[in-house]
Amino acid sequence: MRFRAAVMGTFLLVTLACAEASAQAAPPSAKARQAAVGYANQGWTAYRARRYREALQAFRRAEATVHAPTFLIMVARSCHKLGRLTEARSVYQLIVDEQLPADASQAFQQAQTEARTELEAVSSRIPTVEITVTGADSGSAQVALGGQDVPQSTPVARDPGSHTLAVGAPGRRGLTKEIVLKEGMRAKVEVDLAAGKVRIESDRTARGAGGEPQPLGPGQVAADGSAQKGGEPLGPGQVAADGSAEEGGDAADGRPSPRSTAVVFTGLAATAAGTGLGVAFVLLSNGKASSQQRLLEPACTDPARCPGLDLREYNDLGHAKADLANAAVWSFLAAGAAGLGTAAYILLTGQPDARDATATGLSVIPMPGGLVLSKRW
Repeated sequence: MRFRAAVMGTFLLVTLACAEASAQAAPPSAKARQAAVGYANQGWTAYRARRYREALQAFRRAEATVHAPTFLIMVARSCHKLGRLTEARSVYQLIVDEQLPADASQAFQQAQTEARTELEAVSSRIPTVEITVTGADSGSAQVALGGQDVPQSTPVARDPGSHTLAVGAPGRRGLTKEIVLKEGMRAKVEVDLAAGKVRIESDRTARGAGGEPQPLGPGQVAADGSAQKGGEPLGPGQVAADGSAEEGGDAADGRPSPRSTAVVFTGLAATAAGTGLGVAFVLLSNGKASSQQRLLEPACTDPARCPGLDLREYNDLGHAKADLANAAVWSFLAAGAAGLGTAAYILLTGQPDARDATATGLSVIPMPGGLVLSKRW
């Protein structure tokens, strides 16, 4: 994983220098470019693992160090994933409004094109609320939504979620109401000061196609400034503009790929099967030992001197007991090898961090004496 990160960092450092040289008159220093690449790598890693707050901070640092629309669009996408739709819209608008030079890199131009499409999609998902106050002294009423003053009879945009509506007027008792806004909702709130009532009407419109930022496919542009022409897949060390990478076989959203999941479950199944067989062989071996012991008379301790003992049967039971015991040992050894191999595969391929509250991928934690398998639903 360190080798892959080093390759990615070196590749981005070179391509970012080329892209920035065409985007602004005074290219940033090598130190600034290196710092921006480091922040961007942290952001892409966090974005793939669904740690969107961490990704947002890292991409903001990268953008603050070296301006690049490819960094800025990941800021917008991270805000989008966090449900901060109004902030995402503002960032998308910055990218769209930027006047790129004529010789701007293809990656920067593609980022602007992507931002324009995603701006339309996210705008359709932002809920709005229009508040009207009626009754006595309605003209002098003060209206606040989520602690911010808002005008009356004017739709205002807010992020999805719960917002506190507060309405007050001189000489009257204030009213408060929790309003839950959902994506695409167009809500109208009528506050009757005289009656002290709040009435809410909503018309939830469709999100529209393409509401979620979609991963780039073959032939689209990588965030490092290179274009994937002719439908060729991303190469080692290259990162798509949505934060996904062809590295380690993991999906762009942080979940394990079908291949890695199959390997883990196969290893766990082999471990469980080996352990189960080992236990079964131990029980059978103990059964043979008990049968052998029952052939001896209570007062007889030496089988060679026990009258009436079927010595051949006694010896056959002893051989069977030894064979079953050996089989149990080999089964436990095989189970241990499968368990260690599965744990090594998990550690080397870097499954998502199970401590992250937003991660929903498979998590297998090696523990003394076995493995702990968990999955967030």
